[in-house]
This record gives sequence, structure tokens and C-alpha cells, in this order.
Amino acid sequence: MGMIRVASRPGPISWLAIDRWCEANRVTDDERVYVFDLIRALDVVFLKHRNNAITQDIQTLMRK
Repeated sequence: MGMIRVASRPGPISWLAIDRWCEANRVTDDERVYVFDLIRALDVVFLKHRNNAITQDIQTLMRK
């Protein structure tokens, strides 16, 4: 058999996790819209970067 590599890829932060963080940190309803948008935007950038790195690692591993 050839090489088998399982790689988990991170997913986005859940809405519920963001909402609970806002509750714990007493973020107002007006501020939550901004926090949700900011976290989503940062999450997209991180996921793209991390998933590209994972893809490159897998390609490098498969060449060996």
C-alpha cells in the first residue's frame, strides 16, 4: 500500500462560540454586530492561510 495521511482541516468559529464569548465579556447588542463581522473576516483569512499550509505539507509529504 502507498502512503496514507489523514489531515484535519480547521473549520470556522461557530456563531454560538462567538455569542457566548460576547455574553461572558458583556458585549452590548450594538457591539455584537461588529464583533461577529470582525471575527468572521479574521476567520476567513486564517482558514485560507492554514488550509493552504496543510495542502503544501501534504504535497511535500507525498513527494517523499
